[in-house]
Amino acid sequence: MEALKEILIMNDWFTRQEVEEIFTPEIQKCINECTRPSQGDIFNAFDGLNPQDVKVLIIGQDPYPDEKKAHGLAFSYKDGKIPADDSLRNIFYKIKEDVGIDNSYTNLSAWKKQGVLLLNTALTFAGESNQEFHIKTWNQLINSAISKLLEIKTASKQPLVVMLWGDKANKLQALAYKSNEYENSSFIKILRSSHPSNNYQACTKAIYNGELPAFKDSKFKPFKECNKFLEANNVDVINWSTCQL
Repeated sequence: MEALKEILIMNDWFTRQEVEEIFTPEIQKCINECTRPSQGDIFNAFDGLNPQDVKVLIIGQDPYPDEKKAHGLAFSYKDGKIPADDSLRNIFYKIKEDVGIDNSYTNLSAWKKQGVLLLNTALTFAGESNQEFHIKTWNQLINSAISKLLEIKTASKQPLVVMLWGDKANKLQALAYKSNEYENSSFIKILRSSHPSNNYQACTKAIYNGELPAFKDSKFKPFKECNKFLEANNVDVINWSTCQL
């Protein structure tokens, strides 16, 4: 437990006092119950990546139940040789459509090394019957981390691209659709859509009464728009190829 706290402290996400306040008995219960990812990977998204170095924030939901996939990075597979299915397959389709990169390697650690924070809204999985508890329990820490990231980027006038896919991501307290202060920020670019899920309706239907595009809409180009925004702010763009290890 202490080693996990140190990851957040050493990477400047929270002070020691903040960590002690955030690590409620409920969070400790989630960590103790966790079956995916391994306990050492629970804070993998934060490990080695401090807020100042984050260029892009991508929000997922919760860890994969498959031990060969879950490793603490949203949408990423621990074993990069496993062929993309579920949401990741559609993400790869969109990358090819947007920027012409054809990915097959499914471990996304190469993105993290460039400053992409791949953050799930729940950091632990302990079975479907317990998952709503886990999602609810991690809410404060996730929203606090996102809020701190937004504040740091705004104060330092550094660009940040946020990709919010699906209803749950777009309802996150720190970035809730139409009710957050960053929607029209010069330094924060928010790219919203439906979820890239392999559920046909989820990824092909616009959400919020048609105000936000479907992920599979050919006019929705999040990866191209992301790099265009970073380049305009004199920041190195993201190479969306996954084979850079």
